[in-house]
Amino acid sequence: MNMFHPLHAFAVTASFLASLAILTTQTAPIYAQTPVQSTAVQARSPVTDPTQQGTAALELTSAENAKYQEALELFNKQDLQGALDSLRQLASGNPAARPPRLILAFWFAQLNNMRAARIMLEMATEEDPNDPEAYLALAEISLREGGLTAAELLTLKGSELLEKYNANAQRKKSMEAMALTLKIAYSNARQRWPDVQAALLAKIKAEGETAELDRAIANALFQQNQDAKAREMFLRADKLSDGKGLPADAAMSQMYAARGDLQSAKQSLDAALKANPKSTPVLLLSINNALAENDLDAAWKLVQQLYQEDKSVEVLKTYGRVALFRSDYRRAEAAFQEAVQQSPLDTDASNGLALALCEQGDEEKNKRAVQYAAGNVQKQQNNRDFLATLGWVLYRAGQPDEAIQVLQQSTADGQINAASAYYFAVVLNDKGQTEQAKNFLEVALSTQPPFAKRTEAEALLKKLQ
Repeated sequence: MNMFHPLHAFAVTASFLASLAILTTQTAPIYAQTPVQSTAVQARSPVTDPTQQGTAALELTSAENAKYQEALELFNKQDLQGALDSLRQLASGNPAARPPRLILAFWFAQLNNMRAARIMLEMATEEDPNDPEAYLALAEISLREGGLTAAELLTLKGSELLEKYNANAQRKKSMEAMALTLKIAYSNARQRWPDVQAALLAKIKAEGETAELDRAIANALFQQNQDAKAREMFLRADKLSDGKGLPADAAMSQMYAARGDLQSAKQSLDAALKANPKSTPVLLLSINNALAENDLDAAWKLVQQLYQEDKSVEVLKTYGRVALFRSDYRRAEAAFQEAVQQSPLDTDASNGLALALCEQGDEEKNKRAVQYAAGNVQKQQNNRDFLATLGWVLYRAGQPDEAIQVLQQSTADGQINAASAYYFAVVLNDKGQTEQAKNFLEVALSTQPPFAKRTEAEALLKKLQ
């Protein structure tokens, strides 16, 4: 049998994991029914040939290809046993072949039927207990479902078997990459930074150095309080990235800010801006930092500078956001409108546009604002920011009762952001509920992240006291 058959040459990390990445909420017992009964195929979504998904070049004899396509067609006709039989015939006598149930697991994953994929993987560990891939694929599913312990144990089992596996060099290389990726992921989730660093170095040794891997190592070093070494790795990443991505000092600024070292964060950001005065990512960081410090003049100057060089959606949204902070609603409207035109599905842009429109005292603009805000809520019903915006635009459109109802929905999970608290305060104050309004204003002003209505919130609280 040809050594490049799809049963054993399939690129694990490129396509198999991508398909298995789909999350599932199904929790029925794995062996509750027979395989055919418990893994019904969705005929309306036929599986495509995985050999056509950019994997390694495959050299098939006509007979092998016919048998493989036969299995695929049987699977799409919901004849699971027939597909399995065909795959078994194809793999018979070839130790380098991927176990048939692994192929079935991949096909089920393509159909988003993760319960069936898991069943196939569990069966694969019984039928081919010395094959590492099923354990690694199960580890991937467990990791994405939040099962860190299961993911780690399954990865360790797969790695142990992988050390003894020599049937197919190409497949072994793919599985080794898969195991390293899993180790990095669960070690990172557990904040085992030395383990993350070691796994990343092993990945570089196996696959070559990239800017992405260097930045991940820099993060691991920073988490171990090795700041100077972290910066060195960020600088290495800069050289490899050819100017793409966040420059070293800007990345260090973000990490210092996350640590709570705001002085070092500002020093690093100033250094990044001095070295990269036209870098969009650095300017965006600087603008957000200026907003956080309530330095609206600096934010406005920087965003105007950036807008002259870059009119991407992200820059337009930032321009609109700064304009909202400055209560320059016409400029905010223009920026967000341009962003929406460039990217009609960008809900953050349409959210900003709704806020800009509703502040201008124009009836037609109020109607448009409600349409944009309601559309966002329809798309993401549990998004508290979008609910808060809808509540506010309803209030601005003269519908305070409806506004209260929507604002209450925005806090249904027991959490409230600064904007929602301010909107609540304004509506309640209009209804004569002064004490409640004051409480909400205090909540709004106690939050750390900046919000556009902070000045108005401070003025209203002072008025009510």
